[in-house]
Amino acid sequence: MIYVILGMHKSGTTLTSQILHYSGINMGDFDNNISYDQGNKYERESTLNLNQDILEAFGKESIDIFPKTDPTTTSDQIRQMQSIVQSCNERFEDWGFKDPRTCLVYSLWEEMLPEHKLIVIYRSYKESWGRYRLKNLHNSPIQLLRAWKYLKAWLLHNSKILHYLANTTNEYVLLEYRRLMTTQEEYQRLEEFVGRTLTDKRNPKLYRNKGSDSITVNVAEEIIYRQTGEKPSLIMQQLEQLREINIQELQKPPVRI
Repeated sequence: MIYVILGMHKSGTTLTSQILHYSGINMGDFDNNISYDQGNKYERESTLNLNQDILEAFGKESIDIFPKTDPTTTSDQIRQMQSIVQSCNERFEDWGFKDPRTCLVYSLWEEMLPEHKLIVIYRSYKESWGRYRLKNLHNSPIQLLRAWKYLKAWLLHNSKILHYLANTTNEYVLLEYRRLMTTQEEYQRLEEFVGRTLTDKRNPKLYRNKGSDSITVNVAEEIIYRQTGEKPSLIMQQLEQLREINIQELQKPPVRI
């Protein structure tokens, strides 16, 4: 089986990929002696590079990637996709890939991939903001601009996720990062979805920036709402509601034909 992980940057996609990889689902070629802080994000290099090529995102920070139109693929990029899928299918019985940029191009991958499952993870924008906040700038104009860009990116990634899940026919599990890190129930949902006992790689020391009310984020959120009518809090609410629906759907017994 092929597993595609979808989620905004700093939302738990690396942890999810690491758990799968240590549990026998190949997620790429990694040096396990290199930690997350040293740069090991458990991303398959070939899919990461192709996503960046499609999005023209080489050298760009994640919160600076805003495609002006829906991304498309060239014939060469399509051949690269086909080559990745064929190579991984030949080498591995179970494999997958993770790259938060996939949130922006999943519709292209969905067309090219054979049967696959989606593992989707989201995190509160007030929590993950701590991973982007610039130190020692507090409520400066530079910090406010960064918070505005960050929230725009959070909205884009998670709105795309909601769109994909509303339209896909692929089976998916929707996880929330805080619950995954702090409860056994959310972890068990992932195990049940994958259908195997997983190797638990959660590390409480890596659960950083647990979230607090930020004046900068609140101001940026209000600016975005006045500019676009979009509210991160509404997207978060929709994700929470969809997670509850997903729990109920996955608990239903399979239909026998």
